[in-house]
Amino acid sequence: MYRQSLEGLTPGAVLAKTVYDDVGRPLLTAGTVLSSRYVDALRARGLLSVYVRDGLADDVVPVDIVTEQVRATITGHVATTFTSIALVAQERGAGPGGVDGMVDRLGEEPIALDGGGTRALADLYADVEYLIAEVLEHDSAAGLASLKTHSSYTFEHSVDVAVIGVLLGRRLGMPRDRLRELALGCLMHDIGKTYVDQTILDKPGPLTGEEFAAIQQHPYLGFELLRRMPFRSLLPAHVAYQHHEKQGGGGYPRGLVGDNTVGARTVHERIGAGRMLLIAEIGAVADVYSALASDRPYRAALPPDRVTATLTEMAGPHLNAEIVGWLRRLVPSYPVGSWVEVRPGSRWAGWRGVVTAVPYARLDEPRVRLLLDAGGEEVADPVDLDVRDHANVRLASLPATAPDPHRRTAPTGRSA
Repeated sequence: MYRQSLEGLTPGAVLAKTVYDDVGRPLLTAGTVLSSRYVDALRARGLLSVYVRDGLADDVVPVDIVTEQVRATITGHVATTFTSIALVAQERGAGPGGVDGMVDRLGEEPIALDGGGTRALADLYADVEYLIAEVLEHDSAAGLASLKTHSSYTFEHSVDVAVIGVLLGRRLGMPRDRLRELALGCLMHDIGKTYVDQTILDKPGPLTGEEFAAIQQHPYLGFELLRRMPFRSLLPAHVAYQHHEKQGGGGYPRGLVGDNTVGARTVHERIGAGRMLLIAEIGAVADVYSALASDRPYRAALPPDRVTATLTEMAGPHLNAEIVGWLRRLVPSYPVGSWVEVRPGSRWAGWRGVVTAVPYARLDEPRVRLLLDAGGEEVADPVDLDVRDHANVRLASLPATAPDPHRRTAPTGRSA
């Protein structure tokens, strides 16, 4: 199977993975033949791509730490919470004076949510406990599937940031109560975007100075909203406030700095001391990973190996280098179920296949089932290749939403 953009999908393709709605109910089950009506309905719901069968490796199913049903349910709760907070904030903050005027009018009283918002917030606390429990059952994200395939990007992206954030926090030894605060902060880190024009968020080209200035306001707005929420700690608000800061300074909104290490954060680590908090540095790394690995309305996800290469390039001046190093130990460049091509230098150069297993200790040396030869023809006897046993074999990910793995198009985002 492989992931196919709905824009390029030919009716008659067979759905390989069940698609769920925002409360975890199946919309279309695996095995459904996708008619034009079904494709239009999926597109109307905001889906950008789906997994379809190719008759070659349909038994290799991309897996994730959190089930798709749970992911869909949490996404729905995040969306409801965002909406409830935004409605209250707009009522209290409407008026002249721009962002500062709106924040002043919010006052210092806690935000009182309506019944739906209160229930959604309670659901989020339960979601966080469930999410943490599922993540704690995994030693790594070795099977982590490609991420967002839906245009409700802000909400689904928030769930992915929480999954990766908790995975990192757990590996860094955070206690359960701090993992809870990290997860909540990741789920709500983009709440300030409810005040940014959607056309700016989805704009495919470069932003104007005015548009970028609007984008830069969302961490500050998110902090001001979340600090008025009935959370048990102020830390989730600071994940929202700091997730666009950079290790070397130059980030926004406050130009905080870091030292690219984790180390022991003492009781003297203070809010407002000019340095990023560890919980926010983890959120920042998880945020960038999800953004790179996700479909957007204006571009497809980067191939998995390009995602990890880009994160490595950003480590140091932008992202905490030690945290990125831990992420590289947890997330593979070639996830289970992804299509890859063998690079020149071995007898299988140009062959294509599917990753079938990822060894925990050597995430970037997977086991691959080679199915197509260098001419794009299906081979009679697929080759099960363990990269660990072949020093001269190097791989390149095919695009995350390959139009067709049979087609002889050059893969993008090749690793060096």
